[in-house]
Amino acid sequence: MAENQRPNPAFEKESIIMQHGIFALLVGTLNNQIQVKYQSIKASPFDSHDVTMSAFLLALFVYATASVAEVMLRARESPYSTLVGNLRLFASALAAILLLSILAPILGCVISAVWACLFLGIAYESSVELYSILNQSTSKLLDMLKSVRGRNAEPDQSNV
Repeated sequence: MAENQRPNPAFEKESIIMQHGIFALLVGTLNNQIQVKYQSIKASPFDSHDVTMSAFLLALFVYATASVAEVMLRARESPYSTLVGNLRLFASALAAILLLSILAPILGCVISAVWACLFLGIAYESSVELYSILNQSTSKLLDMLKSVRGRNAEPDQSNV
C-alpha cells in the first residue's frame, strides 16, 4: 500500500460501528419477515431452503470472524486490516442477500449478480494489494537471511 495514499473512510472506527449497526438492523428485519412468512405455513426455512440457510450461517460465521480479526489487526496497525475489512463487508452483504433470496427469490438473484460483480472487482484490488505485501515481506526475509549468512561466514574465515 502506498504511504501517501489516504485511508479509506469506510474503514474509520465510527464508520465500522455504523456498518455493524446497519447489518444487525438489516438481518434482524429480514429474519422477522422470514419468521412471519414461515409462521403462516407452519414450516421452517431450513426445510425448504436448507442450502441457502447453511450458506447464510457460513457467511455469518465469516463476518463474525473477520470482525474480530479486523479489530486485532487495526490495533496493530497492520496492512492486512483493509483486506479483512473487505472480507467482513462482503460476508455481511452475502448474508443479507441470502436472507433476501428466501423472501424474494428474483430480487435476491438480481442483487446477487450485482454483489458478484462488486466482489470480483474488490477481490482483484485485494489480490494486487496482497501481492504487494507479499513482495515486501519476501524482500525483507531475503535481506534478513543475507545478513545472517554474512555473520555466520565471518567467523569461519577468521579461523583459516
